[in-house]
Amino acid sequence: MRLKTIIFLLMGFGFLTYFTSCNISNNRERNQFDAKDIFVQLDSLLTQLNSLEAWDCKNLNEIVTLNEKMRRIIEGIRSPKEFDELVIAFDADKHKIGFLVSEDDQFGVFSWQTKMDCLGHGIKNIALYKSNDKVMVSSLYGDPMVYHNIETNKQEKGKPVYILLGISSTENDLNNLTKKGYKITNGYLVESKIPQTKKAFANN
Repeated sequence: MRLKTIIFLLMGFGFLTYFTSCNISNNRERNQFDAKDIFVQLDSLLTQLNSLEAWDCKNLNEIVTLNEKMRRIIEGIRSPKEFDELVIAFDADKHKIGFLVSEDDQFGVFSWQTKMDCLGHGIKNIALYKSNDKVMVSSLYGDPMVYHNIETNKQEKGKPVYILLGISSTENDLNNLTKKGYKITNGYLVESKIPQTKKAFANN
């Protein structure tokens, strides 16, 4: 009888330890996201990237590796809470990577120069948008651009159209901006015609 009691106590302790460790692990996973640290990591990787000579495909392996690290960090952002924390933490005057967010905080775009011009990928864009209590990750259609602004066109009916303004070259010619329209439909980010309206709301 005493042996059975000891066995049950040990089993109970084992289950308690297991569930406690699971809860601690889950809490750590929930608490480990740090928006400021995300930008520190991205800026550090971008600084390393910018320090490398890329002419004639030099240092290509290192350049590709750094870009992949940046991509994985951004694509790891999957919750609206994390997205909102990024919006609060971002400082355009302080951080090196480009990050634009729509006026309604539902859509954002990361942009940076990859130094992979010899592979035909001189600029990288990664879009994040909220959908069904999640944050989705998407590439943007067409040629990548360095984006400088987002205008949110508030439609009377249907979803808002997000208008991105950018340039497709690494030269910062802000007098020759290209406009691209996107909207979120059925959980997907799709291209949209740019509506002809009298007024658009800009998020600087």
